[in-house]
Amino acid sequence: MRREMEITTGAYDKPLVTQGIYDETPTAITIKWKQLHEGDKEHSFYEIRMDKETGVATVKRTGEYKSELNFDTSKKTIGVIHTPYGDITTDIKTEYINLPSLLAPRFEISYEMGADDIKNVFAVKLL
Repeated sequence: MRREMEITTGAYDKPLVTQGIYDETPTAITIKWKQLHEGDKEHSFYEIRMDKETGVATVKRTGEYKSELNFDTSKKTIGVIHTPYGDITTDIKTEYINLPSLLAPRFEISYEMGADDIKNVFAVKLL
């Protein structure tokens, strides 16, 4: 179903409020939205899919930059970011993944990425 949502990440100074699609089934949660990043010529399309059975979340970005990042609290994963200048491979260590609930209305992923273990919390809140 189409919903208004607020997306926050340590990569940006302020949250993005946008329209997106939220879908929940007994086995998965899927969230989709599009976003125009500063300096980009075209929109990027994002999709988060959380597999409720495995606990693994996958974030895909398509557009000028493409990426597929897997978040798994049980093990370190490897993500790939495809840029016009070449591919970037990075390690991902997931601290936690929270699903939306009455107590916490945000889908949230806390993780460290890269050789310098840059910490970030990425969250989607349905408005």
